[in-house]
Amino acid sequence: SDSFENSESLCKKIISSSCGTIAVAESFTGGHLASRTVSVPCASKVFYEGIVAYSEEAKAKRLGVSRESLKTNKPVSSQVAGEMAEGLLKERESDFVVATTGLAGPQSDESGFPVGLCYIAVGSAQGVTVYKYKFDGNREEITEKGVQTALFLAIKGVKNI
Repeated sequence: SDSFENSESLCKKIISSSCGTIAVAESFTGGHLASRTVSVPCASKVFYEGIVAYSEEAKAKRLGVSRESLKTNKPVSSQVAGEMAEGLLKERESDFVVATTGLAGPQSDESGFPVGLCYIAVGSAQGVTVYKYKFDGNREEITEKGVQTALFLAIKGVKNI
């Protein structure tokens, strides 16, 4: 229910702030952020789109993440999270964006980064800010913590527009 309250709070904040629409680009949260956001009645007024760009190819093709960033920084990086958010903003259809990339486990990938490492980017025309986290728990718990944190950052970010 915390997540529902956060989602509802996010929708209300976006509507009351007149900041327009929100879009999300998700990797490790796998669509859960979009799902939580559209679970509240007011969502149709503010939610523009949700993209689950799980693979490197999808991040590059759908969001314009540079292949160089994917290769050099790896998909789970501040650089890639920021480029995912910028890709959503570039379309100029959404006023506020959130992007998630991370390792939910149970094992790491070829990067060798620790399970639980994630980056959440929030942005608007004023710019994009990326936050780094290291969540503990199993795959489901890490994903849930990522969704909750992304909602919190989105609410905080909308207040600042």
